[in-house]
Amino acid sequence: MRRITLFEPRYPHGRVKTYLPGGLMNLGSRLLEAGIEVSFFDLNHTDLESPEVRSELDRSNFVGWSVIGTPYIPDVMRDIARVRFMGYQQLVLVGGEGINNLHCPADFTNWFSRLGQVVPVTTDQACEQALDLAPGSLRSAFDTSSVRMLMQLTEAQRRLYLTSEFALFLANGCMFNCSFCAAAKNRPEQYRSLRALEEEVEYICSSLVSIGHSTFTAYLTNLDVFQSVDKLELCLAAVSRIARRHGIVLHLRGLATSKWTVRECRKDLELATRLRSYGLETVGFGADGGSEAAFRRVNKGHNTLSEAEEFLRLMQEAGIEPEMLTVVGFPADMFRDVFLTLRFVFRHALRGVVIRPYCARAYTPSGEWPDDNPQVEEFRKNPKLLIRLDYTMLACKETHPLWPQRWRANIAYLLIVLLLTPFRLCRTSPLVPVPRWWLGRKIAQFINRHASFER
Repeated sequence: MRRITLFEPRYPHGRVKTYLPGGLMNLGSRLLEAGIEVSFFDLNHTDLESPEVRSELDRSNFVGWSVIGTPYIPDVMRDIARVRFMGYQQLVLVGGEGINNLHCPADFTNWFSRLGQVVPVTTDQACEQALDLAPGSLRSAFDTSSVRMLMQLTEAQRRLYLTSEFALFLANGCMFNCSFCAAAKNRPEQYRSLRALEEEVEYICSSLVSIGHSTFTAYLTNLDVFQSVDKLELCLAAVSRIARRHGIVLHLRGLATSKWTVRECRKDLELATRLRSYGLETVGFGADGGSEAAFRRVNKGHNTLSEAEEFLRLMQEAGIEPEMLTVVGFPADMFRDVFLTLRFVFRHALRGVVIRPYCARAYTPSGEWPDDNPQVEEFRKNPKLLIRLDYTMLACKETHPLWPQRWRANIAYLLIVLLLTPFRLCRTSPLVPVPRWWLGRKIAQFINRHASFER
């Protein structure tokens, strides 16, 4: 029987990150159902050159990596090179959100072409072809529960993953097309089947009971939880019902746009209160800039300042904690833009709103990525620089070529972090670009290793 080994890449900034790799759990379950044996390693907790990994590589016909986001690409490339050096010469598959939405697929070939036979897996059809499966062999991810793979984890692994926050797959896709967003945008939202969700949640709750843990802490994968609110409520009601039956307390959080939240809550005055009763405790929304002109510049014209205010009021009245996600320091921003952003942020922080700031990147491989652009060409030539596209990292010359751009971006970003963190009103820890010179490199690596993880 054919066999594949799946790898979750390590966190690229020097710390051990524990987070259930939901995408690989779902894919592995589908591969098992299709008749392929699957083994799995999380490189946050297992060394790539350990005896158990070497043993599985000797038995595997294929290996696969999940690229969670663009900053993970350099480490995945290094890991594939290490596997090749260890003697594995067969097909390598690379997928995940960091690959699925590449603006220019030729970039993948450019970055991975020197690593032997490496293929991008961005669709089920591409996966079936790479693994020599008959067309239609893989069940849809939206109709699959992850129970098969969760059952393959050891009890210690299940305890490790399920007692930490993990992503609960409800839906994917978003109708909006924000310019810097690297997710599955500009398409209808699609929900998974209720049957698959219930099967998965039932197994997770049973596992939590078996290890004596009474809380289920999850991040909902929706890009905008209020965009298909009838389906959302159906799913959350089912999750809540199963959790209550097992005596499990839910702690759920998600993202939303102010537009859809306000629209749906106006139509149903009790909606937010019901969602809170199902365990939805925190909702973050994007407010990038302090003016509607700033919203339009990043293709977020669906946002308005008045709806942002109403969003905050609606969530707080329902007992749901609102978080404001704010991307600051776009290279095109002038001092007035920075001032308006800071005024907008601090005005709401004074009202007790938690702020989650990020440092803007004008160009990303999954967002704006123009041809014949000097900045973009630097990343194409040197993929090691892709780690600097992390939105929690300070601006650098590769992301903000002019020094006034860098200073404006970093001053705005750090002001929010330094002034609000002591009051627990900021949940972002900035990362530092790692320079080449020895002392600077050591200092930057130390800071990054001790920075808290992005929620």
